[in-house]
Amino acid sequence: MSKIRQWAGIFLLITFIIGLVGCFTIRIGGKGELAPSTDKGIKIAEKRVWYALWGFVPLGDNSTDSLIADPVKKVRFETKYTPLDALINIFTIWVSIETFKVEVYEVK
Repeated sequence: MSKIRQWAGIFLLITFIIGLVGCFTIRIGGKGELAPSTDKGIKIAEKRVWYALWGFVPLGDNSTDSLIADPVKKVRFETKYTPLDALINIFTIWVSIETFKVEVYEVK
């Protein structure tokens, strides 16, 4: 019986470690010029992105192309892990699905 507990403990430890590691990729694109992260701007769009297998497989479009309007000249992006994301991920992490938010800022 102790062998089963030992293997169960190892399995839970590995699952926990994998849950903390992710490989989330956002494809940055669009017609605007990319501004430095230190520049301030006005938020013009946001998008929630979903991933399976702890970030290895995007579920849906993980590109920012559709978020940038034509007249925008210079943009900055932020990825945020909000309290809502944490709440959602409490329930979805067990099936390896995670989410976070991407925000687009127009820089003048």
